[in-house]
Amino acid sequence: MEPDENSPLLPARDQHDDDSEDTAVSWDGADDPQNPANWGSVKIWAHILVVSLLTFLIPLGATMMAPAIDQVMHDFGSASPVLSSLVVSIYVLGWGVGPVLLGPLSEVYGRLPVYTCSNIGYVLATAGCGLSTAIGPFLVLRFLAGALGSTPMTIGGGTISDVVPVHSRGVALSLYMFGPVLGPCVGPLAGGYLTDALGWRSVLWILGGVYACMTVVQVLVMRETYPAAILARRRKLAQRKTGSASTPSSRGLTPQSKVNKSSSSWSASHAILGAVLRPAKLTVQSPVSTLSSLISAYVNGLVFLILTTAPFVLQTEYGFTPHDVGVAFFGYGLGNIAGLVSFTLTSDRMTAGPESRPERRLIPAIVAAPLMALGMVWFGWASEAHAHWAVPVAGSAVVGAGNVLFFSACVGYLIDAFTVHAASAIAANMVIRSIGGALLPLAGRSLYEALRWTRASCLLAFPLLLATVVLVYMYAHGHKMRQRYPVRL
Repeated sequence: MEPDENSPLLPARDQHDDDSEDTAVSWDGADDPQNPANWGSVKIWAHILVVSLLTFLIPLGATMMAPAIDQVMHDFGSASPVLSSLVVSIYVLGWGVGPVLLGPLSEVYGRLPVYTCSNIGYVLATAGCGLSTAIGPFLVLRFLAGALGSTPMTIGGGTISDVVPVHSRGVALSLYMFGPVLGPCVGPLAGGYLTDALGWRSVLWILGGVYACMTVVQVLVMRETYPAAILARRRKLAQRKTGSASTPSSRGLTPQSKVNKSSSSWSASHAILGAVLRPAKLTVQSPVSTLSSLISAYVNGLVFLILTTAPFVLQTEYGFTPHDVGVAFFGYGLGNIAGLVSFTLTSDRMTAGPESRPERRLIPAIVAAPLMALGMVWFGWASEAHAHWAVPVAGSAVVGAGNVLFFSACVGYLIDAFTVHAASAIAANMVIRSIGGALLPLAGRSLYEALRWTRASCLLAFPLLLATVVLVYMYAHGHKMRQRYPVRL
């Protein structure tokens, strides 16, 4: 029988070993100091703070380059609108690829080595971007940076669940979630200032330097938090002390230890493959997961289309400098914060009552989709009409508020609807959402140049109205769809 996704992929005891040679391990009582749940509050909050800061820096790295796109393309001698969009969107595409492997690896080998190795890789990839002399290597390294940088967003929630009890996670999760909301807002502001003052390469070098400092802090402060990994390490130590047959002898590996090593490697590979396939299987089996993921992909694509085309609009229509563009993105940030506050104040009220069901979590999403459509049309009309620059910026703020409302509602719905399979549902949603965030912006500038701002924005807003109809249908019939298509992983 296949374990559910809340159980460790590899148990602390190697089930391929002979029982007579097995060394049982467990916590030394309820107060075992090595159990992360028993750590002191200072140590726990140090871990939460480090993970939250890392989670803030990664989305920051995506949007910091938005005001610098024109400088990057000029230095590389390219005028391709597709390649200019890739400066930001290929980094986002990495977010969709990284979690596929990083999540399972953290459950097999522990969270700490995955944090450390991926953080070091992110620093090297970001520094390499700053040293690139051609657009091809630059984009490849940006993709690698995005994939490796997805680590804190992929396993950060697991770290918090390791060290904080369920009833006390509210503040910790709020701090952790603030990074993905605030990072994309601060990024253009910081990136615009640095691009104007020092050039686009300095944006990447400073980002890499800050992340390198955080990596040092992570290595010094963080310890392994995944219980299965801690117990597995404890078991290996016990085997060495007892001279278990599975421990290498002074003459090398015994035949039995070679069998154990081979079966353990097979078990790890099998566990990783199984975890990678879970989100795909869930998406195929569940229509509500498929629909929510497809809508999420389009919503995320629109957000990054705004983030990559707004600098072009503001620079061509209003004569903004990169620094001015960064300041203008502050409106989008305020919209994000407004959406987060609105969701926080209303979400639990919508699910209160004895007849509550997961579909009630979709109510903010039903509001968010037409709200984003309004923001898109607002942004496009104001840009073409040459209204005061604050008017299109206000439209982007409406898009930001709708995005956060939709994203928060979608995650809440997936958690409530899939319970034990929630991690796979969210992973599938994240992968598909990131692909949408990477691909849709590729057509953004060409579309706006061909149709102008108002018609292009209306065209992009129309699918959101169709999405609203789909969300209303899911709200009314989602429970029947889940009963008719149960998930079997």
